[in-house]
Amino acid sequence: MDTFNIPEDLNSVSQDITVIYACHDPETMEQGYEFPEQTLSSEKIEIIKVLEDDAFHPRKKSMGMIAQAHGRYLIMLDEGDSFKEPLLELMIQYFGASDTAFGMPSLIGQLITRSTEYFSVKKFPNTVKVNTEFGQFVFPMEIHGLIFRTDELKEAYQKCGSMVEPEKQMLVYLMRQNPVFLYMGSLSLKYVYPRECDYQYDLRCQMREWYFDSLEKFLLPLLEEDCRQYGHTRRLYQCMALHMLHVRIYANINNRNKHVVEPEEMDAYTKLYQDIMQYVDEETIISTDSNPTSAALRNKILDIRLKKRDFLWYPELHCTPKDVCLMCDGRKMGNLDNLKVNIYLIDYKDGCLEIDGDINDYYSEKTGQLYAKIGDNDYPVVYNRRFASTKCFGTTFSRMKTWHVGVPIPQNENRSLLNFYLSIGGMEYRLKYVFSGHTSRFTQKYKNSYWAVDKYLAYWNSKGIHFVERKKRRVLKREVLFWKEIWKKKPDSYQELLKIKILNFLLKPYFSKQKIWLFFDKIYKGGDSSEYMYRYAVQKNDGIKKYYLLDKGASDYARMIKEGYKPLVRGSLKHRLIFLNASMVIASNSTVFAFNDYTSARSQLIRGDVHFDVACVQHGMSVQKIALAQQRLRDNTKLYFCASKYEIENLSKPVYDYEGYHALHLTGVPRYDGLKDRAQKIILISPTWRMQSAMLVTKNEGVARDYNPHFKETNYYKVYNSLINDERLLESARKYGYRIQYVLHPIVSPQYEDFDQNEFVEIIPAIGDMSYEKIFCESALMVTDFSGVQFDFAYMRKPVVYLHHHDIPQHYEEGTYHYDTMSFGEICHTNDELIDVLIRYMQNDCRMPEEYRRRADDFFAYSDHNNCERIYKVMLEHEKSK
Repeated sequence: MDTFNIPEDLNSVSQDITVIYACHDPETMEQGYEFPEQTLSSEKIEIIKVLEDDAFHPRKKSMGMIAQAHGRYLIMLDEGDSFKEPLLELMIQYFGASDTAFGMPSLIGQLITRSTEYFSVKKFPNTVKVNTEFGQFVFPMEIHGLIFRTDELKEAYQKCGSMVEPEKQMLVYLMRQNPVFLYMGSLSLKYVYPRECDYQYDLRCQMREWYFDSLEKFLLPLLEEDCRQYGHTRRLYQCMALHMLHVRIYANINNRNKHVVEPEEMDAYTKLYQDIMQYVDEETIISTDSNPTSAALRNKILDIRLKKRDFLWYPELHCTPKDVCLMCDGRKMGNLDNLKVNIYLIDYKDGCLEIDGDINDYYSEKTGQLYAKIGDNDYPVVYNRRFASTKCFGTTFSRMKTWHVGVPIPQNENRSLLNFYLSIGGMEYRLKYVFSGHTSRFTQKYKNSYWAVDKYLAYWNSKGIHFVERKKRRVLKREVLFWKEIWKKKPDSYQELLKIKILNFLLKPYFSKQKIWLFFDKIYKGGDSSEYMYRYAVQKNDGIKKYYLLDKGASDYARMIKEGYKPLVRGSLKHRLIFLNASMVIASNSTVFAFNDYTSARSQLIRGDVHFDVACVQHGMSVQKIALAQQRLRDNTKLYFCASKYEIENLSKPVYDYEGYHALHLTGVPRYDGLKDRAQKIILISPTWRMQSAMLVTKNEGVARDYNPHFKETNYYKVYNSLINDERLLESARKYGYRIQYVLHPIVSPQYEDFDQNEFVEIIPAIGDMSYEKIFCESALMVTDFSGVQFDFAYMRKPVVYLHHHDIPQHYEEGTYHYDTMSFGEICHTNDELIDVLIRYMQNDCRMPEEYRRRADDFFAYSDHNNCERIYKVMLEHEKSK
């Protein structure tokens, strides 16, 4: 890397440039678009406008226009790109005075959610020459935003334009001719159209060829050729390999799974990754970062395990009296700081702490022993199999070591210091803490955070977690110091919380005399199990105050007001105080803190204030593999109410961690109390959503998802839009006197306008005053795929037909409910097959066949309408036991 000296006489540089300007909206193309103002005169800029209408190949047409460029220089820009400085002029001046292959500004994404674009060890704010033969601190993977000499880019396009990954091929070609490029870190281009690293928005992440052809036909041959030519693979291509593998992994982590790589392909696909990693040196993987973050180290360990073809490999542990070094074949990867103990939950009962946590899986349990120490007593942790995995392509590829430990608090407060230690080879190391859970009671960010419980005041500092006698003076002092600390930090979003904390502290004597239960469903919509439970419980004269939480703008809020209820308004001062003082939260959806507007960062201010238990009354049936969302520590769930023995069987598996906590209860679920058959001649189509077809959460789960501009390009849309407009289905419904209702899942409801309307199908978004109960009770037959609403329908013993379409993979894995032997109706795999079955049902008055009725009888523990009564008794007993 060489420093680049900007020429003094900038005006001597020619300013002729061609801008290939891509529009992605036909209206913009037709109406024109104002190009960002530049100091260059108009005659010096040739603008070639292109309409890019293929989201899967975002620059296909633009590259086709390279041959028509006349300027000395060329740059490709997208509609929506923005820059403040006279970017084009400065890029021409800097690049024109250099002898490099191309010029690259700092590229900054305008959208919120995106991963890193470039392999980068160090940021360079200045203009520097980067020699790709010696070090790849930063390099491009796409040609958008880069400046080229037009004749050189034309030559590269001629050679590579028809190949797989043409943009990368062209860049590789240019860097082979000239390994040096100019990185202009002082110039910034803010782009809006997605790049391949933007897993939320870029549709290439849903293309099969992006996962297979790009690696098999571009990357692997590139690495093999370079190795044959030089005897080893050059650093640039090793870094490109890491980048290309990582962006595909990040695009499919946990809920991001695009379901492009099928489960049966995973062994072969993993081998492809391993084959690529053989050309990447361990030195490149470990890089120059000797003390990486825990997340970065996890990635490095995954890379090395792929390279070694050994997923049971652990770093070597080199111990000194003060530190532990994590080593790989003599190279340092990390140290004791990477082995912090993560506290996720601290509960208190009868003088004993019940602590749950995890630690990075960087050591073998044969090598190191983890234990808690308080006073002179050691308490070894008990490792368990609670879900703490990271999945990629739906397959677990790494997990944390999860554990539980019970620790009695000594009566002598001078001996009540709690710490965790790791013993390795006879040497003992005190571990630092990470408090990552909403229920971990403490936070590293605020040194004056504390937890007052029973007769103890607990606080944390660099020496460990202290437990001292709870005295009013001590509590007041800690609270005031906490307020001052929050005020000094002054993050704007937390000022509201500071006021609430002060008011809550002053009102503690008032709230401490009350028992409060807080109920909620989606919050932007009611009508689910929590509302049913609330309606039942609020009638009971048990001395408990009950509140049901809703958005004031939700139509269900107005409905409940008319019915004589007084919903609690989300975001109101009263809501904030009730949340902090509730003794039980009754929810139909997981992520209780997120629904109440507390991110991990915001909850740090109130972790010592909350003391509620969570009761799950369910949105759907818990019969799939859903430990990511429903394991015990997700919400510190103390009560979980189920409708089927198959749910109990599923949730009793170690990965959910409910066994031994007396949390699971077979009672039925509340909303089934409202399900009474009033069937009319209505065919109901009600599929679930797909993660790969919806926008990711941008606020929290209690807020409706954003509109997805690419939804119409998904198979999900194409299949269901075709179904509801199929002439054969519509004609049969007309012939037999049936109406069709297509109910959109709440997450799909923002896409309502995308569907083609017709006079025979009513498309119903799950918003406004739409009532699931009314629709379910009045429909004669349900078409669904994997949605939990199938159980509502089967509870009434009404027929269900499934569309498990070949082109729309499910995003849940089967647990204890198996469709081939337990489904409540026929399973179809194409629209035509489904329509044949529906016509047969319409001809026979939509009666549920006896075989499927027997399956429903076996599945449900109860078929009455007394679920709320059973649940209420359990909740009341639990409250009294506290």
